Amino acid sequence: MTRLAAICALIEKADVIADVGCDHGRVAEYIAGHALSRKTIASDISETCLDKARARLRGYENVEFICCDGIDYECDEAVIAGMGGQTVIGIITRAKVKPHSLVICAHRNTCEVRGALIPLGYGIKADVMVEERGKFYSVIRAEKKSGITKLTELQRLFGVNCTEKSEPLKNYLLSLQSTYMLAPDRNEQKLKYVREALVFQGVPPDITN
Repeated sequence: MTRLAAICALIEKADVIADVGCDHGRVAEYIAGHALSRKTIASDISETCLDKARARLRGYENVEFICCDGIDYECDEAVIAGMGGQTVIGIITRAKVKPHSLVICAHRNTCEVRGALIPLGYGIKADVMVEERGKFYSVIRAEKKSGITKLTELQRLFGVNCTEKSEPLKNYLLSLQSTYMLAPDRNEQKLKYVREALVFQGVPPDITN
């Protein structure tokens, strides 16, 4: 499964859905094309990116284009993808009216996103890892007053489903282990968590030691 497919698979029907930081508008196109909302918002801080989205979404009448930094409008569900975790947290924190639900795919610091969602009033409903072109991405669906609201450290680091077998997650953990083993003394605690998670992926302890 591609990152885009994983993102789209977690979007659910809502009255107003926003593609935040829409870039070329591929997510907005999916939302509008599958009639998932009465209105689709494509927003971006860059007017140039919005122009690309306008070109892609020409012919869709229920799409509104907004040039702004973050969520400077009201929506029921927001898709936030293609940016770092701290940027994602900032967008959600600054939103004038926080959406009821979120679909998030951060390029880095996803563990910090998971940790921030719960104090912001969200629970995690889904957490899927995908591998694309040698890189790993977690795609999260979060909703207000629903989902998992207490995380173990393994869940915060590697996803709420980290105890369930997943080939992309196993590959991600093995990649982390290889990186941390370059400086095992400095990464002792990180290696401990990675090895704990690998056991759930069917990697025997004698291989992780």
